[in-house]
Amino acid sequence: MIKITAIEKKKRLYKVEFDKHDTIYVTEDTVVKYMMSKAAEYSEEQLKEIIEFANFSRGKNLAIYYISFKMRTKVEVIKYLQEHEIDNRQIARIIDELESSKYIDDASYTESFINSKINSQTNGPYQIKQKLSTKGIKTDLIDEIMSQTYTRESQVDVATNIAEKLVMQKYSKLPLKMLKIKINQSLVTKGFSYDIAKIAIESLELESDSEQESDLIQSEIEKSMRKYGRKYDGYDLKQRVIQSLARKGFDFDTINRELREYDF
Repeated sequence: MIKITAIEKKKRLYKVEFDKHDTIYVTEDTVVKYMMSKAAEYSEEQLKEIIEFANFSRGKNLAIYYISFKMRTKVEVIKYLQEHEIDNRQIARIIDELESSKYIDDASYTESFINSKINSQTNGPYQIKQKLSTKGIKTDLIDEIMSQTYTRESQVDVATNIAEKLVMQKYSKLPLKMLKIKINQSLVTKGFSYDIAKIAIESLELESDSEQESDLIQSEIEKSMRKYGRKYDGYDLKQRVIQSLARKGFDFDTINRELREYDF
């Protein structure tokens, strides 16, 4: 028989010393389950069982501690346990128990994640899907919950709100053509389809402000003239100014009309 010669409580574990075995560290659950105390004796088989349960209990406690801060996916918990060198066989058992008790619930996690993104009005469905995929959520589950949660109507609402903010905060000084291009690019980058982005832009009912656009193009002409006038003149200068203005979203009719006032 193998006798416990000392047992001492540490921060999260108990240090247990034996007379015929290496020192081991066990959880409080293990101490209670096997009634571990100084002078208690165990057979080799019993000790193997204790060590097996202690490893399982330690892994389970680690997982619950990790989950306690916020919801985690199954894959995130598995990676966390692997990083803490929990045996894969024990991990499988731990995951089964945590899923049975709903500590891990990928469906609930996915629904909560999607709703939080809808409420924060920051992401479209494709970007959300990508983020969930990196967390180990299966595509089928994402698609199922996305179809129930992030409806087409909701997508249009969120995309329109994002578009409105972009107009006010970033792109208000752009010509109408470039304004729409920039908003469309931003919405697609955030995970909305081209179809949803188009509907959102149309719902803003953006109109060209001829006076503002004239001021904008005049300012850009002056910048381009200073930039290219150092190296070019005549026809070459005019072509580079036209190309520069076109890249900034001004249409050619407006460009040609405004450039009539300039000599090249």
